[in-house]
Amino acid sequence: MPNNFKAIDFEYLLIEHYKNLNISENELAVILVLNHLLKQKNDIITAEALSFKMNLEPREIDETLSILVKKSIVDLEIKGTSAKLSLLPLRKKLFNQFKIDILKEEEAQKEEMLSKMQNVYGILEKELKRTLSPIEISRIQEWFTINYTEKDIENAVKDLIATGKKVTINAVDKKLLAKAKAEELNKEGVTALSDKWSKNMEETIKIAKMKWLDD
Repeated sequence: MPNNFKAIDFEYLLIEHYKNLNISENELAVILVLNHLLKQKNDIITAEALSFKMNLEPREIDETLSILVKKSIVDLEIKGTSAKLSLLPLRKKLFNQFKIDILKEEEAQKEEMLSKMQNVYGILEKELKRTLSPIEISRIQEWFTINYTEKDIENAVKDLIATGKKVTINAVDKKLLAKAKAEELNKEGVTALSDKWSKNMEETIKIAKMKWLDD
């Protein structure tokens, strides 16, 4: 996540969130034009200067700016006989909203991934007719980490059942690897995927399963 709100697309976030920030369409137009002039390095921006770019009268713009200052969206800094406008308060609000959105999205992705894993656990436990061991759960989680999808895993299980083969974590793992190798060969003509992925996987799972059942 960027640490500097200046790196965020200000106008995009503004359009996305202005309604939630209780900003009216007139206020939005004033903010956008104000931002446009600020980007052009105009230090002193007046209602008259904004009116040259807008259909609103200077009086209406001045009233709108006063409202935006009261809402802590626009900052008004008095320097001698002149006043300098800044959108820093709004940028901070939008950056905070951006961080909230990112956290919500990450949480949603985690929940979706957990749901998919739980579904795969259920499919495999049904076929194995037992509870998965910790090492088997860890292996399933690795499948998702290396970008195998829930559908890939379901199809691998279905292929094993259709061909009359026993469904094991090791067998599903081999199916997934074979699929990945085939896809890479079709795409690149070569594959860097190795069959040495887990020579002792079956034995390791048997040991872990026995320990899991004994516990």
